[in-house]
Amino acid sequence: MRPCRPFLAFPISLCEEGPIVGPLSGSRTPLVREVLRYLPCMKTLQIAALAVVMGPMFSLWAQSEAPVEVISHTLRQSSTGSLYVVGEVRNTYKEPLCFVQIDITYLDDKGNPVGVDRFTAKDAGTMAMDQVMADRDVIPPGETSSFSRVRDMSKIKGTVASCKVTAKGMRLRDGAMGATTSNVQVAKEGQSFHRVRGTFTATGKARCKNPRAIAVGYDKSGQAQVVSGSYLRDNSGKDINQLEPGQSASFNFLLNDDTGKVETVKVFTSCECE
Repeated sequence: MRPCRPFLAFPISLCEEGPIVGPLSGSRTPLVREVLRYLPCMKTLQIAALAVVMGPMFSLWAQSEAPVEVISHTLRQSSTGSLYVVGEVRNTYKEPLCFVQIDITYLDDKGNPVGVDRFTAKDAGTMAMDQVMADRDVIPPGETSSFSRVRDMSKIKGTVASCKVTAKGMRLRDGAMGATTSNVQVAKEGQSFHRVRGTFTATGKARCKNPRAIAVGYDKSGQAQVVSGSYLRDNSGKDINQLEPGQSASFNFLLNDDTGKVETVKVFTSCECE
């Protein structure tokens, strides 16, 4: 595990050690990885100051947080001792949203908060809530993004009966990047897998950096149950770092339905916020 150290000398005392879980953990830009790693630990003023310090990279950001609508979420425990929280958020603003953070408070059967151990160091203490980033790096106006948090039950200080989920994100001044999918095919493969294929096309006015296809499996009631994603690769298997407007690439990956509840699968696009 990497040590939890301040980024650009910001006083981040609440930072949780360990990697971010979710698609953002695979960001190929070192600077973005570092920012995302500490973003959940920052307060609004720190984020605003960071945007000023880093200049052009964050020129598209509005320097304030905005609450994000949580559509739904599910909570389940696996037979292997893991706790899963899967759900969706919606962008109700006229501008794109970036770096959407989901805050999860676990509750016992009486509605009291249940703390969560930090990843490492036995003396690191207990967090009041858990956090994860939305699966889509940028959420266009009116669109949704899934989120998924997996927790080791041994890290939770009590018995979880339910959870409270809230979300917040950064509103972009401009969102020139964009993408769509086409020719999407989903086929059952084996006992629990769905093979997801299709074409990803950059449709915005700016490049789509580190393009990623995200598959979400829904149950018969329309609630998100499982999520999987894949960065795009060319025919030789080499990572595609960006797609210029109008360029396309294919995707082909598996979605694991370990719940046995998935009735439909939808595929979403993600372009890295820059």
